[in-house]
Formats: sequence, C-alpha cells, structure tokens
Amino acid sequence: MSNSKLILLLDSFSDKDIREFKKFISSKFFSKGRNYLSVFNQLLKFKKKGYYKLTPQILYSKIYPGKKFSLQTLNNRISELFKLAEEYLIYKTLKENKTEKNKILLTAYSNGRSEKLFEMQLKKSKGIIESLPESDNKQLSMLYIENLRIDHSKKHKISESTFNRYFTYSRYMATVFLKNLFTFGIEFIQQEQTNRRYESNYAMEILDRMKLDEDFIKDLGETNSGLYKITAMMYYFYNIFKFPDTEKNYFEAKKIFDGVRNNIEKNELTDLYKLMTSYCILRINHGVKKFQLELYDLYNEKLKVKCYLDRDGVFPVTTFRNYVLLGIKLKKIKWTEKFISKYSKELPEEDRDDEINLSYSKLFFSNKNYEKSLQYLDGFKGLNYLHYCDSSILKLCAYYETKKYEEAFFEIDKFRHFLRNHKEIPGIHKEYTQNFLKIYQLLLKIKTGTGNDELYIAENLMNKKKPASREDWLSEKIIELR
Repeated sequence: MSNSKLILLLDSFSDKDIREFKKFISSKFFSKGRNYLSVFNQLLKFKKKGYYKLTPQILYSKIYPGKKFSLQTLNNRISELFKLAEEYLIYKTLKENKTEKNKILLTAYSNGRSEKLFEMQLKKSKGIIESLPESDNKQLSMLYIENLRIDHSKKHKISESTFNRYFTYSRYMATVFLKNLFTFGIEFIQQEQTNRRYESNYAMEILDRMKLDEDFIKDLGETNSGLYKITAMMYYFYNIFKFPDTEKNYFEAKKIFDGVRNNIEKNELTDLYKLMTSYCILRINHGVKKFQLELYDLYNEKLKVKCYLDRDGVFPVTTFRNYVLLGIKLKKIKWTEKFISKYSKELPEEDRDDEINLSYSKLFFSNKNYEKSLQYLDGFKGLNYLHYCDSSILKLCAYYETKKYEEAFFEIDKFRHFLRNHKEIPGIHKEYTQNFLKIYQLLLKIKTGTGNDELYIAENLMNKKKPASREDWLSEKIIELR
C-alpha cells in the first residue's frame, strides 16, 4: 500500500496540511456525510511506524473491526479519500491565490443573470491583476478576463464599446504572442550553441521570416504599458544573441530594463539578469574588455535585488566562482574579499568549504601572496572536476612562483592521472586544461635548466591562440623569460 496514490499524496502534506485536511474532511459539505476521519487517522498512525508495514487487511481491520474483509469497500474509501485530498489541494491553492479565485468567481458571474455583479467583479479582478508585477501569469490572466468580457458582451446587443474591447484584446494578445516568440527564439539560439536542433521549429521559422519595423519596436518601448515595454526589450534581447556583434541591441534592451525592472516578478527578473550576464561574458570572451565593467555593475545589481539565488534558494557554485574571478580580474580586491565573506554562507553545503578555500586562494594569489594561497589549498580534496582542476592549476602556478619545482612535477603527474580517469569532464574544459599543462611544462623545463628550445615552442603555442587556462599568467611568464 506504500505505493498507493493516496499515501504518496498524504506523505507530501506538512503538519499544517494534516491539521487543515482533518477539518476539511470533517465538513459534511465536502464529505457528504460519510466518516473519512477514521480512515485518515489510521493512516496517520502507520505514517509514524512506516507504511511498508501496512497491508489492506490490516487497514480494513482497524477501520471496520470485527467485519469480514472486503477489498472493494476498502478501495472505495481509499479512492474517495484521495479525491478529497485533491479537492483540499485545489481549495488551499485557490485560498492562497487571490488572482485565480477572482477569475473563477468572474467566470461564475458571467454565466449568471446579474450584469451589475459581473461588471463589479470584472473591475475588481482587473484591478488585482494590474497590481501584480509583470510576468507570464499576469499576461495570461489579463488575456483570460478580457476574452471573458468579450464573450459576455456577445450575449447582449453588441455595442461600440464591445468593438473597442475586441480591438484592445487583439493588441494585447498579439503583444503577448510576440513577447513569447522572442523568448522562445533566445532559448533556441542558446540550444543551437550546444548542437541541439529541432525539425519544424515553428518559433524559429516565424522569427526568420518576420520583418519588424524598428519604429514599431520603438513605439512599443515608449508606451506606458509594462507588457509592451517588455516585448520591445525581448526583441532587443533576441537580437543580441542572433547578432551578437551588434552591441547597440544590448544597450537598447538594458535601457528599457532599467525602466521596468522594479515591476517585474522575481523569477522572471532573475532570468533576465541571466540573459544580460551571459551576453556580457560572451563579449568578454571575444576580447571586448568594456563589458567587464558592465558585468561588474550587473553583478552588483543582482546582489542588491537578491536575484543571485537559484530556485532552490542557494548561490550556484559556478556563478559564485564567476563573481570572484571578475572581482580579481578588475583588481577589486576589497570588494571580492567582502563578497566571499558575505555570500559564501549561501553556497550549497556540500560545496561550501571547497569553494571558500579556493576563492581565498585565488584572491591571495592575485596579491602575489603565494604562500598564503597554497595554505588554503593544503589538504584540498576537490569533490567535483571544476574544484579539482581549479585547485591543481592554482597550485602549479604558486609552485612556479615559489620555485617549488619538485612539488610542481609531482602535481603535474597527479593532475594528468585525474584528467585521464574522469570522463565526465567536458571536452572544452579538458582542452583548456591540457593546453595549459603543455605550455606550463615547457616553462618548468626552462626554469630547471633541462630545456633549450622550450621558450620558442611555448611562444608558438601561445601564438596559435589555442584556448588555455590561466592564459594571462602564462603570457606574463613567457615575457619574463624572454
């Protein structure tokens, strides 16, 4: 019985849900006079002991002591109680969601005879929806009530106001369609970069054939409507990924974003920040240094409005790492130190200690305090490949700077062994790492007096522009040796 739908659902209930559900099934209106409380109480007793001990025969004997076992009767009660549990979830969700509750009430009034009650409820529902932050749910709710309003008008003599409502509804619906189309376009362009493509991709087919006038987009961005502004913004965001070299699209989108961000729902705001930071990182990777400061400003905005946590309420490790790297690159040492101290407590518990040690090690390394950097890596395990690779490369750089060449050769062997035995490391990451090791070993041979043409070979490898970890550091060391 532990796999029954009822038990799976009840197992997800909080203590508050259990108390409220007891009241719910005690009501004659919901239970239709049948006593479900005894069934529920018996299930709660077994919840503490463990449902694996529960059989249909045992449960039946507890509910109906002394009566002959009937599987059909028990199945009926279990099925009815499951439906009540679902009804409770619907009731609870509606109670907590004022928008949905008012939409349902408005639907009920639209089927009644009182025009006045419908209009009053329509005004109330619209006011509640308009007060919400901008989000997909808000736009869909607005479309729903406007459509209901038009349908309701058709039941009576069609007036001039009905035609106007239809026109307004068509503008709103077309704009919602455009906004979602641009959102799909951004997603599919990013998926294509990971070699994921779909046959008959209608969203991309429409976007590729659609010719939108720039004046139309400009007009959308200059209206008073949050939806219209956001649609114009999404057009520019779509274009930054479609035509990444045309940077003006980013700044047009950012200008609109700055004007509407205070009225955008939190999850959608977080997603928009991800788009902007992704584009900035893309431009930085293409050598456009002005986007480093742009990214730094975005990072600070995200921290200020608390849009840095993921859906599970933790600071993603990769994002945290990017903040630290950018702070160091821009020589914002105090900012980086304060960031690590303040926000590291929000990292996932299993990665927290490693990420903190690695971050401080990078920070001290950037200050040329190599011994302190190595102290933070002493005994460092590196439970995932990113941590292990970062720590190993950092150790190698610190060993080079402190002339610990024997330790460096030992670390190279250990690192190569790790790379061979961990197939989960993405190809691009492995390529960066292996290219670093090739050049690093050449530099090490020169420093230890065991090489002749290594500097020439190292320079050639760097000039071929093959991606390598710690490229700036490698270039600096080659210049020093030259």
